[in-house]
Amino acid sequence: MDDWTLKSNGVNFDGSIPAGEPFTQVWKPVSYRAAYTWEPIHNLVFYSMYATSYDPAAANVFSVNTTVPLALTSAQIYETGVKQLFWDNKAEWTFAAFDITRRDVYVQTSDTTFSLAGEIVSKGIELAGAVRPLDNVKLWANLALTQARYEDFDNVVDPVTGAVVSWTGNTPSNVAPIIFNAGASYRFDHWQWPVEIGASVRHVGDRYLFEDDATTMDAYTTVDAYAFVDIPGKDFGNPEIKTVRISFRVRNLTNAVYAAFSDPGYPDQVYLGDPRTFEVAAHFKW
Repeated sequence: MDDWTLKSNGVNFDGSIPAGEPFTQVWKPVSYRAAYTWEPIHNLVFYSMYATSYDPAAANVFSVNTTVPLALTSAQIYETGVKQLFWDNKAEWTFAAFDITRRDVYVQTSDTTFSLAGEIVSKGIELAGAVRPLDNVKLWANLALTQARYEDFDNVVDPVTGAVVSWTGNTPSNVAPIIFNAGASYRFDHWQWPVEIGASVRHVGDRYLFEDDATTMDAYTTVDAYAFVDIPGKDFGNPEIKTVRISFRVRNLTNAVYAAFSDPGYPDQVYLGDPRTFEVAAHFKW
Protein backbone atom coordinates (compact mmCIF):
# COMPACT_ATOMS: atom_id res chain seq x y z
CA MET A 1 0.00 0.00 0.00
CA ASP A 2 1.26 3.47 -0.88
CA ASP A 3 0.58 6.52 1.27
CA TRP A 4 0.69 9.84 -0.59
CA THR A 5 -0.25 13.21 0.86
CA LEU A 6 -0.58 16.48 -1.02
CA LYS A 7 -0.71 19.68 1.03
CA SER A 8 -1.46 23.09 -0.45
CA ASN A 9 -0.94 26.39 1.32
CA GLY A 10 -1.59 29.01 -1.33
CA VAL A 11 -0.99 32.72 -0.79
CA ASN A 12 -1.93 35.53 -3.17
CA PHE A 13 0.55 38.25 -4.12
CA ASP A 14 -1.14 40.63 -1.67
CA GLY A 15 -0.86 38.19 1.21
CA SER A 16 -4.51 37.11 1.19
CA ILE A 17 -5.44 33.42 1.31
CA PRO A 18 -7.24 32.05 -1.79
CA ALA A 19 -10.64 30.42 -1.33
CA GLY A 20 -10.33 26.76 -0.45
CA GLU A 21 -6.79 27.12 0.92
CA PRO A 22 -5.16 25.48 2.71
CA PHE A 23 -6.23 21.92 1.94
CA THR A 24 -4.86 18.39 2.05
CA GLN A 25 -5.55 15.42 -0.19
CA VAL A 26 -4.53 11.89 0.76
CA TRP A 27 -4.32 8.75 -1.39
CA LYS A 28 -3.73 5.23 -0.05
CA PRO A 29 -3.92 2.95 -3.09
CA VAL A 30 -3.18 -0.75 -2.77
CA SER A 31 -1.32 -2.40 -5.66
CA TYR A 32 -0.16 -5.97 -6.08
CA ARG A 33 1.56 -8.30 -8.51
CA ALA A 34 1.86 -12.02 -9.08
CA ALA A 35 3.98 -14.07 -11.46
CA TYR A 36 5.26 -17.54 -12.21
CA THR A 37 8.02 -19.19 -14.21
CA TRP A 38 8.02 -22.75 -15.51
CA GLU A 39 10.96 -24.59 -17.09
CA PRO A 40 9.58 -27.82 -18.63
CA ILE A 41 12.95 -28.58 -20.22
CA HIS A 42 16.40 -27.14 -19.64
CA ASN A 43 16.77 -23.54 -20.90
CA LEU A 44 13.12 -23.27 -22.05
CA VAL A 45 11.18 -21.01 -19.68
CA PHE A 46 7.52 -19.98 -19.77
CA TYR A 47 6.37 -17.06 -17.64
CA SER A 48 3.34 -14.90 -16.91
CA MET A 49 2.77 -11.82 -14.80
CA TYR A 50 -0.16 -9.75 -13.58
CA ALA A 51 0.33 -6.44 -11.79
CA THR A 52 -1.51 -3.29 -10.79
CA SER A 53 -0.11 0.15 -10.12
CA TYR A 54 -1.15 3.70 -9.27
CA ASP A 55 0.55 7.01 -9.91
CA PRO A 56 -0.45 10.68 -9.61
CA ALA A 57 -0.64 12.68 -12.82
CA ALA A 58 2.37 14.79 -11.97
CA ALA A 59 1.88 17.22 -14.84
CA ASN A 60 -1.45 18.30 -13.37
CA VAL A 61 -0.67 18.05 -9.67
CA PHE A 62 -0.38 21.84 -9.17
CA SER A 63 -3.90 22.33 -10.51
CA VAL A 64 -5.43 20.30 -7.71
CA ASN A 65 -7.84 22.16 -5.45
CA THR A 66 -10.94 21.47 -3.43
CA THR A 67 -13.21 21.76 -6.47
CA VAL A 68 -11.00 19.93 -9.00
CA PRO A 69 -9.60 16.88 -7.22
CA LEU A 70 -6.83 14.84 -8.80
CA ALA A 71 -7.67 11.26 -9.74
CA LEU A 72 -4.89 8.71 -9.51
CA THR A 73 -3.93 6.97 -12.75
CA SER A 74 -4.37 3.23 -12.30
CA ALA A 75 -2.96 0.46 -14.46
CA GLN A 76 -3.49 -3.25 -14.95
CA ILE A 77 -0.71 -5.14 -16.68
CA TYR A 78 -0.79 -8.66 -18.08
CA GLU A 79 2.26 -10.22 -19.72
CA THR A 80 3.06 -13.75 -20.76
CA GLY A 81 5.86 -15.21 -22.80
CA VAL A 82 8.50 -17.82 -23.40
CA LYS A 83 12.31 -17.71 -23.58
CA GLN A 84 14.75 -20.29 -24.85
CA LEU A 85 18.52 -20.65 -24.98
CA PHE A 86 19.74 -23.44 -27.30
CA TRP A 87 22.39 -24.62 -29.76
CA ASP A 88 25.04 -24.89 -27.07
CA ASN A 89 24.12 -21.38 -25.83
CA LYS A 90 24.83 -19.87 -29.25
CA ALA A 91 21.21 -18.92 -29.98
CA GLU A 92 18.29 -17.50 -28.04
CA TRP A 93 14.78 -16.29 -28.69
CA THR A 94 12.00 -14.62 -26.74
CA PHE A 95 8.28 -14.17 -27.38
CA ALA A 96 6.05 -12.00 -25.21
CA ALA A 97 2.45 -10.79 -25.33
CA PHE A 98 1.09 -7.96 -23.20
CA ASP A 99 -2.17 -6.21 -22.37
CA ILE A 100 -2.03 -2.90 -20.47
CA THR A 101 -5.05 -0.89 -19.36
CA ARG A 102 -4.60 2.57 -17.82
CA ARG A 103 -7.51 4.54 -16.38
CA ASP A 104 -7.86 8.22 -15.47
CA VAL A 105 -4.93 9.35 -17.60
CA TYR A 106 -4.26 13.06 -17.97
CA VAL A 107 -3.41 13.83 -21.59
CA GLN A 108 -1.80 17.11 -22.64
CA THR A 109 -3.83 18.73 -25.42
CA SER A 110 -2.11 22.14 -25.55
CA ASP A 111 0.76 23.94 -23.86
CA THR A 112 -1.54 24.85 -20.96
CA THR A 113 -4.38 22.30 -21.04
CA PHE A 114 -4.73 18.70 -19.87
CA SER A 115 -7.79 16.52 -20.48
CA LEU A 116 -8.79 13.39 -18.59
CA ALA A 117 -8.91 10.24 -20.71
CA GLY A 118 -11.03 7.62 -19.00
CA GLU A 119 -9.12 4.64 -20.35
CA ILE A 120 -6.20 3.73 -22.63
CA VAL A 121 -5.74 0.11 -23.72
CA SER A 122 -2.50 -1.14 -25.24
CA LYS A 123 -2.01 -4.66 -26.57
CA GLY A 124 0.88 -6.15 -28.43
CA ILE A 125 3.49 -8.80 -28.99
CA GLU A 126 7.26 -8.74 -28.99
CA LEU A 127 9.65 -11.18 -30.63
CA ALA A 128 13.43 -11.12 -30.28
CA GLY A 129 16.26 -13.43 -31.25
CA ALA A 130 20.03 -13.61 -31.50
CA VAL A 131 22.42 -16.20 -32.90
CA ARG A 132 26.16 -16.77 -33.25
CA PRO A 133 26.54 -18.97 -36.36
CA LEU A 134 30.32 -18.53 -36.04
CA ASP A 135 32.36 -17.67 -32.98
CA ASN A 136 33.07 -14.15 -34.23
CA VAL A 137 29.68 -13.43 -35.85
CA LYS A 138 26.54 -12.24 -34.11
CA LEU A 139 23.14 -11.66 -35.71
CA TRP A 140 20.17 -10.24 -33.81
CA ALA A 141 16.69 -8.82 -34.43
CA ASN A 142 13.58 -7.80 -32.53
CA LEU A 143 10.05 -6.89 -33.54
CA ALA A 144 7.28 -5.15 -31.60
CA LEU A 145 3.66 -4.94 -32.78
CA THR A 146 1.47 -2.62 -30.72
CA GLN A 147 -2.19 -1.57 -30.80
CA ALA A 148 -3.08 1.34 -28.51
CA ARG A 149 -6.52 2.93 -28.29
CA TYR A 150 -8.41 5.50 -26.25
CA GLU A 151 -11.41 3.58 -24.97
CA ASP A 152 -13.09 6.46 -23.16
CA PHE A 153 -12.03 9.94 -24.26
CA ASP A 154 -15.15 12.05 -24.81
CA ASN A 155 -16.15 15.70 -24.35
CA VAL A 156 -12.68 17.01 -25.23
CA VAL A 157 -12.19 20.60 -26.36
CA ASP A 158 -10.17 20.57 -29.57
CA PRO A 159 -7.34 23.11 -29.05
CA VAL A 160 -7.42 24.18 -32.72
CA THR A 161 -11.15 24.44 -33.50
CA GLY A 162 -12.53 24.91 -29.99
CA ALA A 163 -15.22 22.32 -30.72
CA VAL A 164 -16.17 19.62 -28.24
CA VAL A 165 -15.13 16.29 -29.78
CA SER A 166 -14.75 12.62 -28.95
CA TRP A 167 -11.41 10.88 -29.43
CA THR A 168 -12.63 7.49 -28.25
CA GLY A 169 -11.15 4.85 -30.55
CA ASN A 170 -8.21 7.04 -31.56
CA THR A 171 -4.58 6.02 -31.22
CA PRO A 172 -2.44 8.09 -28.83
CA SER A 173 0.20 10.23 -30.49
CA ASN A 174 3.71 8.86 -31.09
CA VAL A 175 2.64 5.20 -30.82
CA ALA A 176 4.00 3.17 -33.73
CA PRO A 177 2.12 -0.03 -34.64
CA ILE A 178 5.40 -1.66 -35.68
CA ILE A 179 9.02 -1.21 -34.60
CA PHE A 180 11.73 -3.44 -36.03
CA ASN A 181 15.45 -3.57 -35.25
CA ALA A 182 18.14 -5.84 -36.64
CA GLY A 183 21.90 -5.92 -36.64
CA ALA A 184 25.05 -7.89 -37.32
CA SER A 185 28.62 -7.73 -36.11
CA TYR A 186 31.95 -9.44 -36.75
CA ARG A 187 34.89 -9.50 -34.37
CA PHE A 188 38.47 -9.98 -35.53
CA ASP A 189 39.55 -11.68 -32.34
CA HIS A 190 42.95 -13.03 -33.34
CA TRP A 191 44.60 -9.74 -34.15
CA GLN A 192 47.01 -8.13 -31.73
CA TRP A 193 44.34 -5.55 -31.05
CA PRO A 194 40.87 -7.11 -31.45
CA VAL A 195 38.56 -5.13 -33.76
CA GLU A 196 34.79 -5.39 -34.08
CA ILE A 197 32.66 -3.94 -36.86
CA GLY A 198 28.89 -3.91 -37.03
CA ALA A 199 25.77 -2.29 -38.37
CA SER A 200 22.11 -2.08 -37.41
CA VAL A 201 18.86 -0.99 -39.01
CA ARG A 202 15.77 0.44 -37.30
CA HIS A 203 12.29 0.79 -38.78
CA VAL A 204 9.48 2.70 -37.05
CA GLY A 205 5.99 2.65 -38.53
CA ASP A 206 3.54 5.48 -39.11
CA ARG A 207 2.53 7.43 -36.00
CA TYR A 208 -0.06 10.12 -35.36
CA LEU A 209 1.03 13.67 -34.68
CA PHE A 210 -1.78 14.45 -32.23
CA GLU A 211 -4.62 12.74 -30.39
CA ASP A 212 -7.15 13.63 -33.10
CA ASP A 213 -5.36 11.20 -35.49
CA ALA A 214 -5.74 13.77 -38.29
CA THR A 215 -2.05 13.98 -39.27
CA THR A 216 0.35 11.09 -39.78
CA MET A 217 4.08 11.16 -39.19
CA ASP A 218 5.46 8.90 -41.92
CA ALA A 219 7.35 5.73 -41.14
CA TYR A 220 11.13 5.91 -41.27
CA THR A 221 14.15 3.63 -41.47
CA THR A 222 17.62 4.49 -40.24
CA VAL A 223 20.95 2.69 -40.41
CA ASP A 224 23.85 2.91 -37.94
CA ALA A 225 27.38 1.53 -38.32
CA TYR A 226 30.24 1.22 -35.88
CA ALA A 227 33.75 -0.08 -35.35
CA PHE A 228 35.88 -0.33 -32.25
CA VAL A 229 39.30 -1.61 -31.26
CA ASP A 230 40.28 -2.98 -27.85
CA ILE A 231 43.84 -2.05 -26.88
CA PRO A 232 45.50 -3.63 -23.82
CA GLY A 233 46.55 -1.07 -21.24
CA LYS A 234 50.11 -2.45 -21.21
CA ASP A 235 50.51 -1.25 -24.80
CA PHE A 236 50.01 2.25 -23.43
CA GLY A 237 52.68 1.61 -20.83
CA ASN A 238 50.02 1.41 -18.09
CA PRO A 239 49.41 -2.21 -17.02
CA GLU A 240 46.88 -1.06 -14.41
CA ILE A 241 44.44 -0.41 -17.26
CA LYS A 242 42.94 -3.67 -18.53
CA THR A 243 41.75 -2.38 -21.91
CA VAL A 244 41.13 0.85 -23.75
CA ARG A 245 38.28 0.71 -26.27
CA ILE A 246 38.42 3.30 -29.07
CA SER A 247 35.14 3.38 -30.95
CA PHE A 248 33.82 5.15 -34.04
CA ARG A 249 30.11 5.28 -34.82
CA VAL A 250 28.02 6.73 -37.62
CA ARG A 251 24.36 7.27 -36.76
CA ASN A 252 21.73 7.69 -39.49
CA LEU A 253 24.20 6.60 -42.14
CA THR A 254 21.88 7.48 -45.03
CA ASN A 255 21.14 10.95 -43.61
CA ALA A 256 17.40 10.25 -43.65
CA VAL A 257 15.06 13.12 -42.79
CA TYR A 258 12.25 11.94 -40.52
CA ALA A 259 9.89 13.00 -37.74
CA ALA A 260 11.23 11.46 -34.55
CA PHE A 261 8.30 12.43 -32.30
CA SER A 262 5.76 15.14 -31.58
CA ASP A 263 5.03 17.11 -28.43
CA PRO A 264 1.29 17.12 -27.60
CA GLY A 265 1.75 20.57 -26.10
CA TYR A 266 2.50 21.87 -29.61
CA PRO A 267 0.11 19.90 -31.84
CA ASP A 268 1.28 21.50 -35.10
CA GLN A 269 5.01 20.75 -34.70
CA VAL A 270 7.35 17.76 -34.90
CA TYR A 271 10.88 17.12 -33.72
CA LEU A 272 13.12 15.96 -36.55
CA GLY A 273 15.51 13.08 -35.98
CA ASP A 274 19.24 13.72 -35.87
CA PRO A 275 20.96 13.96 -39.26
CA ARG A 276 24.01 11.86 -40.09
CA THR A 277 26.17 12.03 -36.97
CA PHE A 278 29.74 10.91 -36.34
CA GLU A 279 30.92 9.90 -32.87
CA VAL A 280 34.35 9.01 -31.51
CA ALA A 281 34.68 7.71 -27.96
CA ALA A 282 37.21 6.14 -25.63
CA HIS A 283 36.39 3.78 -22.76
CA PHE A 284 38.88 2.70 -20.12
CA LYS A 285 38.48 -0.52 -18.15
CA TRP A 286 40.47 -1.26 -15.03
